[in-house]
Amino acid sequence: MSPITEEFSSDEGLTRAEVRAKKRRRMMRRRRTTTIVIICILVFGIGGFFGVRAAGGVFDDLFGPKGDYEGQGTNEVSIEIAPGSSARTVANQLVESGVIMNSEPFLDEIERRDATIQAGTWTMREKMSSKAAVEALINPIAPPKITVAEGKQVEEIKSIMIESGMNADEVDKALDDKTPKDYGLEIDSPSLEGYLYPATYDLNKQKTAEDIVQEMVDKTETELDELGIENKDANRILTLASLVEKESPGDPEVRSKVARVFLNRISEKSQTGGLLQSDATVAYIHGARSDLTTTKKERQSDSPYNTYKKKGLPPGPINSPSKGAVEAALEPADGDWQFFVATNPDTGETKFADNFEDHKKNVEIYRKWLREHNKDNG
Repeated sequence: MSPITEEFSSDEGLTRAEVRAKKRRRMMRRRRTTTIVIICILVFGIGGFFGVRAAGGVFDDLFGPKGDYEGQGTNEVSIEIAPGSSARTVANQLVESGVIMNSEPFLDEIERRDATIQAGTWTMREKMSSKAAVEALINPIAPPKITVAEGKQVEEIKSIMIESGMNADEVDKALDDKTPKDYGLEIDSPSLEGYLYPATYDLNKQKTAEDIVQEMVDKTETELDELGIENKDANRILTLASLVEKESPGDPEVRSKVARVFLNRISEKSQTGGLLQSDATVAYIHGARSDLTTTKKERQSDSPYNTYKKKGLPPGPINSPSKGAVEAALEPADGDWQFFVATNPDTGETKFADNFEDHKKNVEIYRKWLREHNKDNG
């Protein structure tokens, strides 16, 4: 007997009122079923926002590509792995981010290597093989870095940034005609020279040239705070420190003496007419030579950085000084020296004098070194 026949036959023997009541009950059941279905759709629709990600790997396994990428991948991407994530969840996440093609080869590699995935932010690459992806999670991909050495000038730092892969126009925009105030450091200085802290900086795709410069300036500000240098004194101290950095080796004692010589030269007891007479500042104008010697013509420049013609300190630093040079500028040695010369640039040996006659004798020692090493003294 067909279902339809069964339905009608089941109404036999019922009164018309009972048949109508039965139909009403049947209609109410259908309405309840429809309501339940709608509620389920709504629940799964909302839950799907949170659950599809977890289920994504299942769909990928059933309907997605079955192969695996080859190699180490292409563009870098940042992956945030939440605490407590299972290997399956991480695999699904990597598939969605385009890091791996599908989850199964990745999970097989995890099992083969008995690897444990740690929570955190990871640098990965798009289109990595599963083997490369697991390796990147076990031995993280180190972000690219740039290193600004002590004593580097803005133009040199600019070259370092461009050589690291940064866009040249963006680097120029971040550095050219900028001052510390443009990066939130309230110090009067004619440029960023001296305010790009010498250190190593991490690079990634999200960082712009301005971001990196901001980090450099921020580190300078931190260093000034740690050394107790107020903003009103910062440019003077960093300018002196940059001269010490360029004119003397890393020996703390020599540096503190060189700092004292410069201060004595611009004091009331100056024997140089208030002139620093620093070859380093002239070299800054014209481009440094390996031995920092300068020619008579170069020393005739009208630049405010020509300390053979302009009294006092130059307008600002001539490089990014090291912490040691800054400390020497803060705590110069006690003494009456007015002159110094590195008599052996190879070893850094430096002789000091408190009068010009003794200084000339020291200079002769330096000239002898130049002759012996076939150096041109200009």
